[in-house]
Amino acid sequence: MTVRATLRWAHADFRAHRGEALFVVLASAGIIASLLLAGALFSYAANPWQRTFNQSQGAHIWLQTRAGADTAALSGLDGVAALSGPYRTAATTVETQGARAAVALPRRTDPAARGGAPRW
Repeated sequence: MTVRATLRWAHADFRAHRGEALFVVLASAGIIASLLLAGALFSYAANPWQRTFNQSQGAHIWLQTRAGADTAALSGLDGVAALSGPYRTAATTVETQGARAAVALPRRTDPAARGGAPRW
């Protein structure tokens, strides 16, 4: 069967069964819309920090240095828009489902000294 014959057969079948053809078209549109919505929601749920990244207009980098290290020269690098800190960190261990990880969390004492840092 050629392509033209298949198309003629499908067209004749759709004209003979208009109700079923309309149902197939509406069901296909509903399935496609739900798949697009599911994909959008999945990407939003899989990467919760993407909105924060977009609103902050780029990457924020935390550098951990020794106390008293001179970081002023970093503000002159290409692509660096702002520099803030230094911020003290608190070291702790996080454990979940038997897995342990050492983390260093920034300690904020002055809410006005946020600069270009993320807000959490």
